[in-house]
Amino acid sequence: YRAKDSKPVLNLSARDPSALTLAEGECDKTDAMENANEAEIIEQDDDQSWENGQVWKETERELHAMGILLNPENESVARYIYGSDSFSTMTSETILSRAPQLLRLPTDQITDAADFFLSSVCNFTTTIDGDATSTQWTLATLLPVDPSLLTYCANDLYHGFEFLTNMMARGNPNAMLQTIRSQYYLSPIIATQLLRVGIDSGIDEQRVSNALGNASKASKNAVEGIVGDMGKSYREWRRIKDGEGSI
Repeated sequence: YRAKDSKPVLNLSARDPSALTLAEGECDKTDAMENANEAEIIEQDDDQSWENGQVWKETERELHAMGILLNPENESVARYIYGSDSFSTMTSETILSRAPQLLRLPTDQITDAADFFLSSVCNFTTTIDGDATSTQWTLATLLPVDPSLLTYCANDLYHGFEFLTNMMARGNPNAMLQTIRSQYYLSPIIATQLLRVGIDSGIDEQRVSNALGNASKASKNAVEGIVGDMGKSYREWRRIKDGEGSI
């Protein structure tokens, strides 16, 4: 009710003259407009729930459970993912200070991106004093270096990694992960930049592919229209010709 009472009787800023319904005595339209405005206000409140921290609280809880963010109650998960040297940097405060856009992104989008990094795993062997040990390395190791990688949509991450794999590793995902891992130990920043180049290039590839697909569809529709018109004109000509012949 408060939203209704605060509305002006006449919306003089409306571009559409039909919006001035009271002046025309159209009460039904006025009620419809008020209902639509109330729905818009509710939708805006939902969209802006990130401003009071509700969205991030849910995201933070999910990232704690996944081991992406340091959880004091489950530090071993983060240690396993990142290693003892870097896990402690991934707190809620540090990740938001370096990637503040995460505050307003949907929780599902961020967790889907996190799933990509956690599931991208390669195996490698280390030898210490003659003893060989098999170890796993995951792309999630890059997140403390650049938390903004979590802002990408999961589809773009998967496609970008596939693009990078095809360009640099002959389509071998494990070899591509090994390459990124080797670069990580030389320069973590360059390793994250390498992955980002692949993601951005994959996005560009998809954009071009979609544009070409739309152009091809438009061209096909135009050709079909021309052929259809020609066929219609020919049938009309035959109908007239046959009619004249019968006379």
